[in-house]
Amino acid sequence: MKKLSIYMTALLSAVLMGCNENFDSPFGPQSYLPESPIPADAFSVSIGNAPQTVRLDEFIDEEAKTETPLMIGVLSVAEGALPSNTVVKADIEFARTEDFDESVVIEANELDETNALYVSATKLQDAYFNDITKNPSATDLYVRTILYTVTNGNSKAIVGKPGENYFDTHRIAFKPLNKLVIAPAYYIVGGPNDWASSAANRSIKFEHSNADVYVDPVFTVVFDAADGDTWFAIGDDEACDAVGNGDWSQLYGIVGGDSEAKEGKIARRSELGGDNSFCVKNAKKIRVTIDMMEQTFKVEAVNIAEAYYLVGGPIEDWAGSAASKEQKFSHSAKDVFDDPVFTYVFPGGKDTWFAFGDDAACDAVGNGDWSQLFGTTGASEDLSGTFDRRYNLGGDHSFHVDGTAKFYRFQINMLNNTYTITPLNFQEYIYEAGVNNDWGGVEQALYCADGNGTYTGFFYAQDADWTGGKGAFKFTGAFNDWSQGNYGTGTFDEATLTGTLIDDGGSGNIFPNPGFYRADVNLADMTFKLTPIKSVFVVGSAVNNDWDNGVEMTYNVSKRCWECDANFTEAGVIKFKGNGTWDNEDGNWGGTMDNIINGSNDNIPVSLTGNVHIEFYPTCDTKSYCTITAK
Repeated sequence: MKKLSIYMTALLSAVLMGCNENFDSPFGPQSYLPESPIPADAFSVSIGNAPQTVRLDEFIDEEAKTETPLMIGVLSVAEGALPSNTVVKADIEFARTEDFDESVVIEANELDETNALYVSATKLQDAYFNDITKNPSATDLYVRTILYTVTNGNSKAIVGKPGENYFDTHRIAFKPLNKLVIAPAYYIVGGPNDWASSAANRSIKFEHSNADVYVDPVFTVVFDAADGDTWFAIGDDEACDAVGNGDWSQLYGIVGGDSEAKEGKIARRSELGGDNSFCVKNAKKIRVTIDMMEQTFKVEAVNIAEAYYLVGGPIEDWAGSAASKEQKFSHSAKDVFDDPVFTYVFPGGKDTWFAFGDDAACDAVGNGDWSQLFGTTGASEDLSGTFDRRYNLGGDHSFHVDGTAKFYRFQINMLNNTYTITPLNFQEYIYEAGVNNDWGGVEQALYCADGNGTYTGFFYAQDADWTGGKGAFKFTGAFNDWSQGNYGTGTFDEATLTGTLIDDGGSGNIFPNPGFYRADVNLADMTFKLTPIKSVFVVGSAVNNDWDNGVEMTYNVSKRCWECDANFTEAGVIKFKGNGTWDNEDGNWGGTMDNIINGSNDNIPVSLTGNVHIEFYPTCDTKSYCTITAK
């Protein structure tokens, strides 16, 4: 249980307790106290006339700097229960939940002549915002009383057995003073769009973690800049609604009025006496971060380089790795602003420290300047978070992995300055799941030979009535089990049949034209490539010694195999040849009938002669096979 305590309890009424001794003795948290020898049933606390709806603005006058204590209940002690050398102290515990999982304990003031328990309204206000929540909205608070006996001024004991030492648990409707109010959403008004329309449409919305805004008050947005200078303001829903009514004063502007300031304080225009708008010059994209608890902002022109490099890591010579730039992040063929994600995969197995940089940062290292490299804004061991240049961080802030995984995938998003480090321990197989196999109900494996995350397999991309004439499939990390990896398209270039993958449980399907494909999947850098296999031939000495054309096969969608009838002229050997070439990418299958390997130099021995029916099941290495039956 998390319990935040203010241990400043005061001496209760001497009239009630039979002792008027004053003392000042420090006491530790209640969990360390012994149980009082005076039984709990000698005490009671009742609600009495205590208010059950508490508005602190009725108890605190901020202008006059005065307050009225808040009554919690009335304490009673059985007559004769207290020895003359013993007094009672009380704490009042407040929490937002009935289980008191997170709570704060505040001193009770001295009893008045009615034996009522009071707490300071100011202390409750401060404890609420500091230790319970920053949210100023009305809420329910649960209240209970904790009693102690103090003997001879220095021996403190808690009344009641542990877990049973609470009195008068009840609930009050609570409304703190109207402090800072944080809205659930904020928007850019102006920028590349018409100001009035952007306020009405609210199309440029700040992103947020979805946590309580009083726990996480930081909002971030990245948006396209206008040509030349980009002017904008910030508004919540209230401010945007006001703009629709001709009132622009509720928008937020810059305190001080320096429109080109990169960071500072914000306030509503109504407080600033002018528009005090933001201005960014000659940017392609703009990132704005606001902290609505601190009422601060940071504005950055977003510039994404064409290439980034790992510095350090597997290459322990950091300066050498910066100079060689050999640890280059992979990237899709898209414009870096359309796809700002870069990926680098490196081997694990040892304790590894690293940073990263663009060309300018790596060149600066060569001149002795390490400050332009990027480091984490959090702890070095964090596997996800945000990053910034070292010169903004005030130190190296390097990234660190402990080496327990076989590989690590390091992905950076240069648009929102976030990163993710994923430990990778690749299994032998992943699986295709699509229309062709009832979405994984029939095994269609891809094989990784060396544990480095590169998989190859063959399958038919089948269409359905809802796919718009396209094949549809994804990849999974386990057979008929989506929980072990749900890899769908991040990007897909239909011209090159290449793309990137994401594993988020909600990724999209991959939609190529229907047909049979070789798929090369790299789970290390989350990329894939498809190669159409438009034809397959049986060639070899068994088919009249024809190694060029042989017999063309037909793909049977329902059987998931290539098949043909052929005449074996001898009990010789065969191979399967894709797209009329011997290129492994197109398919060059050999080995044995029960273990056919793509790229094998071994011919497949056959024993039958005469008319035969051949079925070839090219799934992946270790699982591909063929059957040959006499007709």
